[in-house]
Amino acid sequence: MGAGPLAGIRVLDLCHFLAGPYATLVLADLGADVIKVEDPDHLDEARNVGPCWQEGCSLYFASLNWAKRSFAARLAHPDGRTAVLDLVRSADAVVDNFRPGVMAKLGLDHASLAAVNPRIVTCSLTSYGETGPYAPRPGYDYTVQALAGVMSLTGEPDGPPGKAGISYVDHAGGLAAALGVCATLLARGPDGPGTHVDLGLLDVQVSMLSYIASWQLNAGFAPGRTPSGSHPSIVPAQTFATRDGHLSIFVGNDAIWAKLVPLTGEAGLADPELATGQGRYEQRERVVSLLAEAFAREDTAAWVAALVGGGVPCAPVNDVGEALADPQVESRGLVHEAEHPAYGAYRHVRGPLPQLGPAPVRGAPLLGEDTVALLEELGYEREAIARLVREGAAVSPAVVG
Repeated sequence: MGAGPLAGIRVLDLCHFLAGPYATLVLADLGADVIKVEDPDHLDEARNVGPCWQEGCSLYFASLNWAKRSFAARLAHPDGRTAVLDLVRSADAVVDNFRPGVMAKLGLDHASLAAVNPRIVTCSLTSYGETGPYAPRPGYDYTVQALAGVMSLTGEPDGPPGKAGISYVDHAGGLAAALGVCATLLARGPDGPGTHVDLGLLDVQVSMLSYIASWQLNAGFAPGRTPSGSHPSIVPAQTFATRDGHLSIFVGNDAIWAKLVPLTGEAGLADPELATGQGRYEQRERVVSLLAEAFAREDTAAWVAALVGGGVPCAPVNDVGEALADPQVESRGLVHEAEHPAYGAYRHVRGPLPQLGPAPVRGAPLLGEDTVALLEELGYEREAIARLVREGAAVSPAVVG
């Protein structure tokens, strides 16, 4: 807090699980003061997600909530609710990812919050948006991948539809929510009224269909699942088995193809018929077969060295541990270490723009860890704070009195 492009911006995180917390994590990593607001009777489920724990802290939760502060108050208690609304008065934005109608039921929808703070920006990140026939449906990353057509494109042709290896719908939705908050804060300016952002995960995924949607809408062409993760129209652009692993290459144009051919040692690839993208597309099986034979003869590292040296885009197919240890990841400062007095040193990946924000110095907070400090910032007297904690309206592990 206090550095980065969003320094001075306060965001309240009324989120759970992944998409919403990732959105506010991105904002925190850019310098915003993000306060995670939880009702102790309805905690963020991520606090209890395994299988990995560190001194009682869920690593799933820790990965999504570092650099944030925690404010815990019971909304069912009149004084707890008042404290939350006082916090709203101090905030610039509120982000949630509950189903449509939940925030209104809690009295925390945009209209209710704008009555307290007319300048508040609110963003609700839901599965299907707040309008349309699917708005009331529950949904998760998995269901949106299926509905958006993405699963139909994932996996091997002779296998069942598959899902992406990470929860990319939630992460992409979180990025879009962070962008939406930044855009509305910019539009609001120093003196304007706030507004509400209605963002559906499905909206983001349909937008990301981009060129595939264009093919379908304008030419009636819909690619299906392709072998080895291959591109539907660019050849070769896929993974290949090497002698000891797998290699990913992407020959995006004819100039790259001309660089690749002599490196493979396969005379058949020098056929003039394969010199153009159209020719390679029409003879995909021949191209892939010859390349598969070549790549199988050497180890992945040898091929990466040769191809990178020859100007051909490629990469080893790393596992997660190898990816996190990659020298490029290290040089870009994408892995960071934070400290927490309860569960110690915690290593985590940064947001997508680490060069713009301050280096985070604290891990994910314990429930209510910052309740007392935040109430003091709001002007509450120590005696009043002690009464709130004593009566259960607010929750804090700190000793007050």
